[in-house]
Amino acid sequence: MYFFRQQIAIVIIFFACCLLTVSCADSPVVQCTKFTEIVTRGNALIDTQKNNNDVGTTKNLAKNLNQTAQQLESLRLTDTNLKQIQIQSVKSFREMGQALGDIGKALEAGNLASTSIEGREQIQKAQTDIVRAGQRANQAAANQDALTEKLINYCKSDR
Repeated sequence: MYFFRQQIAIVIIFFACCLLTVSCADSPVVQCTKFTEIVTRGNALIDTQKNNNDVGTTKNLAKNLNQTAQQLESLRLTDTNLKQIQIQSVKSFREMGQALGDIGKALEAGNLASTSIEGREQIQKAQTDIVRAGQRANQAAANQDALTEKLINYCKSDR
């Protein structure tokens, strides 16, 4: 009789563990919420600092966007559509961060240039670098805007 009770206890514990595992898994709604929160914070960073041409602010924004990409990448998503949007969003935030980092470096180089012929050449190179990096950042931001809209529409839809 003791052996039988022990077996029942083991089976009950096993089923309790299974139930706990299933109930703790994030539902698609929870996954959407977490994903949307991170993207919204990243987009808010861009909106609040996009018109600031300060070297420190630009580099800080680049760092924050790379952190946003890391946060997105660390999400454990099981929904295949969300996972596709996640991969593309990580790429977009990283591209924006890299481009803004390049802008920060170019701004710094331009600020440190001397008032000589070489200094003017450095400033012209910095301006060219800023324009190129700005174009990359704008393209990545446009891609992220489209992905954000896709995410919102997907999360609103009935699955």
